[in-house]
Amino acid sequence: MKTKRIIHSLLVLLISILVIPACAGTKTDQPSLEPEKLKVLYMPYMSFAPFFIAQEEGYFSEQALEVEFVQFDSLSQAIPALMQGELDVVSGHIRASMFSAIAGGAPLKIVADKGYVNSTGCSDTAFLARKSLVENGELNNPAQISGRQVSVDLTNFEGYFLDKIFAPAGLTIDDVILIEDIPSSLQSDAFGSGAIDVLFASEPWLTRIQQSGNAVSWILSKDIIPDFEYGVIVFGPNLLTENSEAGKRFMVAYLKAVQQYNLGKTPRNLEILIKYTELDQAILQAACWPSFRQNGNINLQSVLDFQTWAKEKGYLDNIVSADQIWEPLFVDYANQALNSTQP
Repeated sequence: MKTKRIIHSLLVLLISILVIPACAGTKTDQPSLEPEKLKVLYMPYMSFAPFFIAQEEGYFSEQALEVEFVQFDSLSQAIPALMQGELDVVSGHIRASMFSAIAGGAPLKIVADKGYVNSTGCSDTAFLARKSLVENGELNNPAQISGRQVSVDLTNFEGYFLDKIFAPAGLTIDDVILIEDIPSSLQSDAFGSGAIDVLFASEPWLTRIQQSGNAVSWILSKDIIPDFEYGVIVFGPNLLTENSEAGKRFMVAYLKAVQQYNLGKTPRNLEILIKYTELDQAILQAACWPSFRQNGNINLQSVLDFQTWAKEKGYLDNIVSADQIWEPLFVDYANQALNSTQP
């Protein structure tokens, strides 16, 4: 018995000698992430919902990111700050000025989807028309837009969509009366007074204007150019080259938030959007929420087609290549990381 006890004690000692260093080695092989501070463009719009969700649900914190939201009035104003390293992430609608900056050597690239024209379900963007014109049959076909007062931003996707309406009817921008940008708070009244006949709108203004009774949906975006990539996330030099690891972690948090957003108008998602957009729940319930691609990839061809159009219209001097526009590294990494953690 004494011999057996000695042998057992020796075995226990041997196992502890072998196992304890191995366990200790495992810990040192998995260092904790260093916290990174990022400055991210923020606007109180529904299209920024995944950013709000990532912040509120701690998805940025999970990736050891301290995100500071910095508010600008437009993407055009934020791009110079991104180029100079004062911002790390910007996002918004694609427009000619972004391609001009890239063509001029700006270290910028699209890295993820942030809104596209979903070909199914509701439409979060559309051309609205004065209600009386539609009811009286004065806009039964696109050709009847000739001579009307139209409000759009010609240099971004609004102008691109309008041109898609013009082309089959043989029209150009010269065939309508272009109205300068009208503040969103005045758009419904502008329809009511007859100051405008057609306007391109997105949510929540799309719903608000229709609820006023002064305008109705005329042509939905999905009926013009389905699957078009109108919203994008753009990285600058800070995350593209200087700290791409932080860029990867940001994308993991973003796509995790997109997954939650795509669950729809859940009580939690509504709570978060109400907090950041300051919209009331009734509007959020009634509105068509923007569509986001679950994997973060973009319809690159639609972006290239927009660029070609912008060059033809004289909004761009030079065309840039697909490789200069799009960097898939970050969404590829994030999808692999998220898929590996799912059961």
